[in-house]
Amino acid sequence: MILILPEKKRFLQTGLLAFGALAVYVFFPADNRLDMTVQGLALSAVFFVLLPIFYVKFILHEPLSSLGFQGSERRFGVIAVPLAVIPTVSIWYMMLRFFPITESFPISAAAKGSFLFFLLYEVVLVGAIAFFYEVFFRGFVLILWLRRVGLWAIFFQSFLFAAFLAVSGLDISWKDVPLLLASLGSGFVASHTRSIPYSWLSAWLILFLSDVLILVVH
Repeated sequence: MILILPEKKRFLQTGLLAFGALAVYVFFPADNRLDMTVQGLALSAVFFVLLPIFYVKFILHEPLSSLGFQGSERRFGVIAVPLAVIPTVSIWYMMLRFFPITESFPISAAAKGSFLFFLLYEVVLVGAIAFFYEVFFRGFVLILWLRRVGLWAIFFQSFLFAAFLAVSGLDISWKDVPLLLASLGSGFVASHTRSIPYSWLSAWLILFLSDVLILVVH
């Protein structure tokens, strides 16, 4: 028997699950014996990817396309990617020019000295982090939960993402600005295409180009 939730109940239930997942993630006890990066990636995989997939497949009984795992719903959806990436990266470049950002930005000396290491870092680690955030904030929150809110969903999910960063990191610093810009840019792409692959590509390009600009300007 397939359970079909009424729209209001579905909306409330999905919202409560989203906030609950964020709360558990933030307050989950850390194990000092394990590497913090590894713990963060593992928690992100569970709460930001596996939990939404489980909810969609086994509670809502909907296809993963409801979460954004599909191609663009609109023709020529790929056009949304440069429309998001170019303005956000341009904003970051202007900020680098007028604010003392590069002195405290966390790009390791190894990344500065080795192009191969930098490329692996961007593709593997940044790509994975971008994917986790895209599935949860753009897929679960924007596409699934706030699908009827319209363009306001872009700003709400970005605000929720900023609040998450502030609570989990106890502050918002320059290092978080590219993530916040990416949340708006990829949020626009997700809203336009209803596609996580497209929004992930835009988010990763924004983060990658932001790091490249840091190295160039510095």
